Amino acid sequence: MIEHLVRNPADRALVKEDPDILFDRFGVEPATRELLRGGSRDELSNSGIHGNYVIKWLIWSGRPTMKFFPMSHFFDRR
Repeated sequence: MIEHLVRNPADRALVKEDPDILFDRFGVEPATRELLRGGSRDELSNSGIHGNYVIKWLIWSGRPTMKFFPMSHFFDRR
């Protein structure tokens, strides 16, 4: 499914707007649907999805690709 989205950018909006259309089209099982809807980067990766596709999926779904931390983290160490 993610490979399809790489080749068909017009369908990427469905990831945010109505992912069930994609899930139905590609026969995604219920447990995997939940993982794709809310799983973290690590959970998606641990499920066997290639890291590059994990990042793409998270970006297309509007979720962060990494944990956020305060900028002071860099400055406090000086």
